[in-house]
Amino acid sequence: MTQREVVALMKSSKSEIEWNTNRNKVKKACGGYPDFWYTAIVLSGVAAETAKNFGGSADITITAI
Repeated sequence: MTQREVVALMKSSKSEIEWNTNRNKVKKACGGYPDFWYTAIVLSGVAAETAKNFGGSADITITAI
């Protein structure tokens, strides 16, 4: 998958479940996270903006178990 295809797929996510499904599609197609994932999805704000659309967050949280 190209960077453009990955960004478009991730932006199309309408729920956390769909985000996770799309992420798994990307990882399968690329043999793991593609090299551009962090810059194209995280640093660019795609993750944060898309998560806001379904009431989620791209923030990393720590939970005690």
